Amino acid sequence: MLSSFRKHLFCVLAGISFLLCILPSAALAISPANPGEGDFFLPFSDDAEMAKDFQALAPPFLPWGPNTSGPFFTGTAEVEPIGSWYLEPVFVYDYLSPGSSSLYNPVRLSIGLGHNLELDTFIPLILNTVGPPVSPQGTSASHFGAGNTHFEIKWELTSDQNVYLPLARPAIALTFDFWVPSGQYQNLNPQDYGTDQLGNGTFNESVFLLVRKHVKPFIFYLQLGDIVENPSTVGVGYTFNNGLTSINTPDFHMVDGNLLYFAGAFEHVVNTEWGTGYLLEFYGESQSGQNLFFGRANAPAWSFLWAAPEVEVTWPHGKEFSATWGAGVALPVYQSNYPSTVTAMGTVSFYFNGPFGYRGM
Repeated sequence: MLSSFRKHLFCVLAGISFLLCILPSAALAISPANPGEGDFFLPFSDDAEMAKDFQALAPPFLPWGPNTSGPFFTGTAEVEPIGSWYLEPVFVYDYLSPGSSSLYNPVRLSIGLGHNLELDTFIPLILNTVGPPVSPQGTSASHFGAGNTHFEIKWELTSDQNVYLPLARPAIALTFDFWVPSGQYQNLNPQDYGTDQLGNGTFNESVFLLVRKHVKPFIFYLQLGDIVENPSTVGVGYTFNNGLTSINTPDFHMVDGNLLYFAGAFEHVVNTEWGTGYLLEFYGESQSGQNLFFGRANAPAWSFLWAAPEVEVTWPHGKEFSATWGAGVALPVYQSNYPSTVTAMGTVSFYFNGPFGYRGM
């Protein structure tokens, strides 16, 4: 049953990917009768006229800035230019540990706002499954639903000064993030063995620092951030966000500690036109026993570090539309009070480029 459900899930995602791949052709068919010089469907008149209207907001163009899938967990400091946006319908990673699996797919939409700003929204789709030894022998359970909704505003402070000199100024950005507890975390069904828990019930806020440096043919990424997790009231069967410890107390006033997020990546672009290359990424989180605003935490402290080799390619790679594809696997390097997991990953992003191209172009 679980295998059939996963097949149906990935069929749906594949269907979405196919429809988005043919959108540019469909857009050409329904463009205005007098499209001017532009040939890409946007809520504006066309790219040429839009370029005139927003010329003052044109971003700096890099002499080398390939459109690649980039790392999975490390953000990029460049923002989408005004008129450009992208959809990431598939960003799947599967936490695999003995007796359990959590398939996580945060669907992402990113829109360039101009003035060095970008708006990102993430709606995670989650499929949790358990079997022996987590559940009793001979039984298993699974549950599918949406998790906590994530909003992000990215503000690019600087752009790459020189894409050939390693010590030249990099691109630097700040992001301001907010999580809404839209995932189920209360009134859990004991027969689901915890698979119906899709969120942690907390409003979260954070600030991240992002750095990206081009040194042709390499790109370096770094992301650091601190996440403040607000208190929440949870009930029997709730599992803390380390994935190991559950409670059996009704109306438990939970206080999580501060959550440190750190990630970085090295990317080698082997072919610029096709955005083909490989990456080595590290990613980790560490939750302390103290909350920045709400005092001592009563949720367990934990930490982990993963290392992830990844590959990437861009196809198609047209001026108005491109799609980036990536795959990899995250391997446990270190964990404290956190399960040792092997995490398979895959991603597809569809870029709909306005008159100023894509980020980092």
